[in-house]
Amino acid sequence: MMFTFLHVQAQWDQAIIQNPGTGKILAGIYGSADYSSSAVTSAFVTNFLQGSYINDNLKQQVVSNLQTANRLGYSLNYGAIGVLYNDTIHKKHAFNFFVALRHKDYVSANFPPDVFNLAFYGNAPYAGQSAKLSPFNLSNISYQQLEIGSLCTNVGGKAKLGIGLSFLSGQQLQNINMSNGYLYTDPYGQYIQLNSATKYNSTDSTPGHTYFNGYGASIDIYFSMPYKIASKSGNLSAGVTDLGFIKWNSNSLTYNKDTTYIYNGFTINGLNDLQNAAINNLSKDSLQNKYFPLQRKSFYTGIPTTVSINANTDLGKMNLELGAWYIFNTYSLPYYYVQGDKGFSHGWFTDLQLGYGGYATYNASIGVMKQIKNTEIKLGIYHLQGIIASNTLGGAGASIAILHSFK
Repeated sequence: MMFTFLHVQAQWDQAIIQNPGTGKILAGIYGSADYSSSAVTSAFVTNFLQGSYINDNLKQQVVSNLQTANRLGYSLNYGAIGVLYNDTIHKKHAFNFFVALRHKDYVSANFPPDVFNLAFYGNAPYAGQSAKLSPFNLSNISYQQLEIGSLCTNVGGKAKLGIGLSFLSGQQLQNINMSNGYLYTDPYGQYIQLNSATKYNSTDSTPGHTYFNGYGASIDIYFSMPYKIASKSGNLSAGVTDLGFIKWNSNSLTYNKDTTYIYNGFTINGLNDLQNAAINNLSKDSLQNKYFPLQRKSFYTGIPTTVSINANTDLGKMNLELGAWYIFNTYSLPYYYVQGDKGFSHGWFTDLQLGYGGYATYNASIGVMKQIKNTEIKLGIYHLQGIIASNTLGGAGASIAILHSFK
């Protein structure tokens, strides 16, 4: 029994590859949310998202984790899938055909320590100094995906080859890439100076422009073949998921500039000056147009693309998995893992995964599956270290999938 479920963003959906029941058709729904970071603790993120007060202890716990470069990532994926199993063509090859409708949301960032300190302590501690803001990268993308594909289950014997083609509907995008950035604060607080080489792209967030802001396409490729080491059999698989792009429409915003900005406030001589300043000088739009003028035009971006490899060996009482994956177009590190899968009586299965890389560096995750006739229920909990030690480590995630096969 192969039970590859954890970190599903790095794998082809196992329901396409392997029928969990005895039926001819499968229908399923799933959802997962995952957060991890090498620096920003789970407790800090929880308080931030809830709008709760962030005290100095929470800030200092993050500061103690900060390194020269720091990572943060979040993903939200959910959808529905349908599969037709073992359909034959010319009596030579058996195919699994599938269709899937998905929503995908990714946030990915890397940043130097001064970015966090400026955001949550202000620039007063940097009086007479320059805060280093680069390299700073932030990507936030969400889109919907309609995929149709097939998997040939007997290529050259027992090998499997699958291909899926997707139409993408781009919903939202925000990309910030600061390759060079410093913020100098005058020791007497009379002015601040920003040196910045920044590229910025965003979809239009005004009312009526928050959905269907772009379109694109992607392809998924999967290949697996059996192997045998001594008396132990196994399966080696490799896959590429979401290799594609989105073209954002002409209402999208872009900024690309390498320049220096100096802001020394404004002079107030009376109440009228204060009123005019509040209306004309302090508005978000006027400051943006003056210092960060945006242009509207269409552009292309690549979506997060995962390349993965996995070796699953049957050891008799359990399966041992070794694997790795890397997500392009994000700021995650390559991820390497070892996982043990074990089956129990009455249709229960469980697994434990230990990994290194990604956003949080170290990872421990567990999964539980229950087989009830032709129904399969999967639950996963990710980043146990960030859940158990939420005040010092960053990470938390969970997933659920319900699959049912029909005669």
